[in-house]
Amino acid sequence: MIDSDGLLRHLQKLGEEETSLIGRKQYTQSQIRIAERIVQDLRDDLEKASIKPKLSRRRAFIVILEELYYDVLEYPSELTLENIHRRASLRFEYMNRNIKAFTTPTEIHPKNPCKYYEDNGHGKARYRVALEHLVERFDTYFQEPNAEASLRFIYREIKLC
Repeated sequence: MIDSDGLLRHLQKLGEEETSLIGRKQYTQSQIRIAERIVQDLRDDLEKASIKPKLSRRRAFIVILEELYYDVLEYPSELTLENIHRRASLRFEYMNRNIKAFTTPTEIHPKNPCKYYEDNGHGKARYRVALEHLVERFDTYFQEPNAEASLRFIYREIKLC
């Protein structure tokens, strides 16, 4: 299969002629130029789609946890950070490498954050900042649209408590 650069080079050669014969069909120079633009646009879109968004490890884990468990009251007991890490690594590039700061899914993204951070104002503030970033750029990071309402609700709650 020919790559996009090879295809573009071939189209550029064909575009130098007034009319071109491709597979027994004749194309004008303007049709060849349109094909070039389409190939360039598709190549650019594919390059953008292949770039993983950068997130802190905690935010990436929050995205995965929220997408998978937005509609349950508690995380399953068999859920491990290793499972979440594997999923998050496929979708995100981590901006930091610290994996020892959190040991359970609840420490990363508690189901009842107001109760969890009741006696930890500093932890609650850090959690609120992590959520704020995700809420503001929801479409960039999330694939599950139903998780948005849940995340926005949690964010509003954590701001009030």
